[in-house]
Amino acid sequence: MSMDLVSLTPTSLAPGGTLEAQVEVTNTSSEPQSALALELRTRTSRITDRAELSAWESDTTAQPTGEAIASSAPHDELAPGESVLLTVTVDAEELDYSEEPYYWGTRRLELTVASEEDPLSTLRTFVVWRPAEAEDTITQSVLLPLAAEDASQMVTDPEAFATSAESGQLASVRETAPQVGADWWLDPALLDPPAMPVAQEDGEETPAGSVPEYGPEPRSAELAEVLEGASAQRTVLSMPYADSDTASLQAAGADDLAGMIGDRGDQVWKDREIAPRAEALRVDGQSADADALESVLESGATAAIVPSSSLRSDPASSVTPSSIGMYTSTRQPGAQLPLLAPDPELSSEFSQLTSGNDTEQVQQRLLAETATVASEYATSPRHLLISPSPDAVLDPTATSSAMDALQEAPWIEAGSTSELLDAAEHQDWTTDPLAGGDALYALGEVDGDAVVPSGPSATGRWQHLESAEAPAPLPEDALLELEAASAQVDTLAAAMEDDSPLDAPRREIIAGTSARWRGEPGVPAERAQEATELATALQNRIEVVPASGYNVISDAVSVPITISNRLDTPITVRIAVTSDKPLVQVGEPKVVTVPARGKIDAPIDVEAIANGTVTLTTVVTTEDGRALTAPADVPLTVNPSWENWTTLVIVIAMGLLVIVGVARARRTGSSTRAPAVVAPEDPEELARSGRSTPDRSPDPDTDIHPASPEEDRS
Repeated sequence: MSMDLVSLTPTSLAPGGTLEAQVEVTNTSSEPQSALALELRTRTSRITDRAELSAWESDTTAQPTGEAIASSAPHDELAPGESVLLTVTVDAEELDYSEEPYYWGTRRLELTVASEEDPLSTLRTFVVWRPAEAEDTITQSVLLPLAAEDASQMVTDPEAFATSAESGQLASVRETAPQVGADWWLDPALLDPPAMPVAQEDGEETPAGSVPEYGPEPRSAELAEVLEGASAQRTVLSMPYADSDTASLQAAGADDLAGMIGDRGDQVWKDREIAPRAEALRVDGQSADADALESVLESGATAAIVPSSSLRSDPASSVTPSSIGMYTSTRQPGAQLPLLAPDPELSSEFSQLTSGNDTEQVQQRLLAETATVASEYATSPRHLLISPSPDAVLDPTATSSAMDALQEAPWIEAGSTSELLDAAEHQDWTTDPLAGGDALYALGEVDGDAVVPSGPSATGRWQHLESAEAPAPLPEDALLELEAASAQVDTLAAAMEDDSPLDAPRREIIAGTSARWRGEPGVPAERAQEATELATALQNRIEVVPASGYNVISDAVSVPITISNRLDTPITVRIAVTSDKPLVQVGEPKVVTVPARGKIDAPIDVEAIANGTVTLTTVVTTEDGRALTAPADVPLTVNPSWENWTTLVIVIAMGLLVIVGVARARRTGSSTRAPAVVAPEDPEELARSGRSTPDRSPDPDTDIHPASPEEDRS
């Protein structure tokens, strides 16, 4: 038989109450089972040692101890593979728990499925007994890590991203984050949806030849709006953007890339008008030591998240301190680092609130753990922090139910992670659990020798480890290649009017630096290669259209340079042309704007100095001189003297034509010209009109006759 605890009520059992347990029982055998009943047993002594919780819950033997206090109504028969819900109830008085306030706390329960009184399977869980007069309490806060498994998945694997956003890890983030009472350790990349091509209304792709519109990726934008709307009135701590591995970037010397990632995160917080309480880095228990905390300090983070088991001299001590301490650097004099120290057992249990687990059983364990801690012998107040694993895909319904149960528990007072950081800032704490007063019983000052690696034992209790096992840093060559790709993208951005098309490669570059890829060196290397190829492909969309060659036959000319832009946005570029020989003088570079998916001809002034052949080299750059294209060469033939010789030839030719014409006229003129006439002027016409005309009146004294050819030539 398999058993799944469906519900166990109430959250806190008090005298006069009724305990009810519902268990779903499934017949996993090959034979039908008859007369099934759910039996309840208990132990009257309370649990005072947290190790007993693990030992009790991990016992899976079918045989219970003692007589059953109560039993459900029998179920006639359960066929193989079938399930049935069995319910058992019992009055509090029948459990025989002490009603003295001092004896409040966690009690053990056994729920056994029996067939005709023969035990088949037993589930061991807990109930918290809390008489009304009990007053012991602890403060508690929950810090949820909110980040994507892969910050660039919407670019690298859209189908997997869609699944994650609809029913997977991102859906879990969207639904669990708004839970009342939860603080966040938030990746700002979740608030920064990348720009992607906007899908057409009819679902078809953008027509060929047209320029697509860009807008925030819809699912990412929806998640960002949910988080922004729910961020108020809760403590928000900042992760590095895309969970970037700042230590590996620093070790690789990729300072420019690290700076770009930091600036992008800062800009997101500013745009969303969210002020994180601190920038925190997580240090896993297995790798916790002084070197790890020094690395956090060197990264510029203002807080570290470290399991409390790595900061306590004895993780199994009888009194659990508050989850806060202060590390004093041994390398940077005067430098201190606040340490948020989540309780590792509670955090591990909370991480089990996932689909596929018995989440009601997990919830009862959380209640039992917190009640056991609250009932420890201490008079100083304590504040526990629960922070599940960033890798846990929490079930929203189960998480909400557990959070509600923790808030209902009378031994828990809701707190804020900010209160722990305030205590560290003012060092308002004590290291004496019996000091009393208002100061928190906390870890206090922590030196380097007190920071040790820790991890879970076979029973689930956390203990010290012999040595730290820090995962290998991200490969240096991959990070440097990612940095080079980032520089390529920045160069393109400087030329583009709208750099939205660069959001995708930028996201892929940054996601390649994630600390998630520690121990998986192939992933950053693959991302580096993909990002470089993508950046190069985008940059190759800007090109100089080659010409076959130019001829210059004058002293000065404008040589057209054709620039093609196949990007989805206009670009403003600088065209620089140089010559390999001093036969020409090239004009100053020109700044031009090329339309999206278009081309232009930009004239460059060239002044000829001497005859010959030169090679003009054209490079397209950003306005500040960063190259966008490879050099493009074109031959240029220079003959400025051709223009002068041509003019001289034309002048000589025209002169010769005039001479020939005059000579021809002289040779043929005697037979074609009219004879000359000798006569006096007409005085009347001259006086009247000013024109000189012959006097037509006959002159008796003069014999008018035509001039002879000889007289005319004389």
